[in-house]
Parts: sequence; structure tokens; C-alpha cells
Amino acid sequence: MMLEKLRACWGFSPTVDRNVALVESFLEGRRFAALAQEHGLSTSRVRQIIEKADRLVGGGILTRVEPSRAARRSDFMVDYPYVWDMAQLHRLGSVTPHHFFSELERAGSLERLVEKMKRLPARAPTTRELARLVWQRERGESPWPAMKRSGIVEPSSPADHADRGLQCKLALEPAFLELVGRAADSGWSEDEIAYSLIELASARLKGETPLDRDGAS
Repeated sequence: MMLEKLRACWGFSPTVDRNVALVESFLEGRRFAALAQEHGLSTSRVRQIIEKADRLVGGGILTRVEPSRAARRSDFMVDYPYVWDMAQLHRLGSVTPHHFFSELERAGSLERLVEKMKRLPARAPTTRELARLVWQRERGESPWPAMKRSGIVEPSSPADHADRGLQCKLALEPAFLELVGRAADSGWSEDEIAYSLIELASARLKGETPLDRDGAS
């Protein structure tokens, strides 16, 4: 049960199998140094992984078992193990499940989280969409409409029209805001997002690719 819980908690991590194997071997009596050599890691890194696993399950690996010490988030990860695959399937980003479980831990239940998201419809659109999908799977109904995948409105005026530039900005704005929101949900800062978009736009105008610009510098 402990290893199953850890697998659920590490969910989307590409190293989940390795981490679970480390914990299993440690529980069988293997030492940090031997595990480090076997998996090509430093001893300190192995210790960090084992210590994190111990915190996630509330002890029983390195320390005395105290279920109350386990993060409530880990229980939710066991209750909803499909969230990681669901986020990937719907292209919501690899960080969105972490935000979802953090919000779920704060709310205390899926029902309370959905109510919170209803009151704050503009907050974290991809996390809100993931909450909607989970609720729909659990209850068979959607608490609110699916997140709109922004389309680009076609131009309604000739190329030489004075308002053409403004119309283009208005047409791009929904997709732009969605892109910025998804980037922020994935962990990028506002400055990083803005600078990268400026660089991409500048390279586009000059007929370059971002890699061309980086290579030239």
C-alpha cells in the first residue's frame, strides 16, 4: 500500500519507477551508497528521494509511522490517480496537476474546490478546466462549460484599411491570453513569458527562428 501511494503521489514524474524502486530497495535493507551506485546517483540525492517519500506517506520509511504527518495532498493523489493522464490527454500542461492537488488540499474536498472555482471563474484557467474534468468523471456531469479553445477571427476589412492592425490585435487577444495563462500555470514568470514573446515576434519579423538569434549571439 505504501509503494502504491508513492506511485500515485509521484504520478507524472518520468522518474517515478526509479524512485519507487529506490524506496522498495531501501525498505529491504539496502544502504544509500549501494543504491546510489546502482542507479547512477549521488548518495545525497538518494537520501533526498527517500526523505521525500517518508514525508509523503507520513513516516514508516526513515521515521516512525505517523499518518497525521502525511500531507493531505497525497491522499487526494491516491483518490484521483488518473489526473496526471487526464491533464496530458487534454494538453493542460505537466504542472497543472500539481496546482490542482494544491488547490484541492486547501479546499479539503472536490466539492469545495468546484464551489471555489465557480466563484472565481477567471482564476487559473487550466487548473479550473482540470477540476471540471475530474468532477465530470466523478459525477457524470459538468459544473460549468468547457474551457474555450480560442479561435482566430478572420479579418473583415481589406489589407489597406486603417483599422486592420487594431482588428488583428482584437482577434489575437483571446489566444494570446490563453497562451500566457497556460505558460504561467506551467511555472513561467510574467517577465520570462513577456520577454520570450517579444523575442519570438522580433525573430518572426526578421524572418529568423529563435535558434538563429541565439546562435548569432
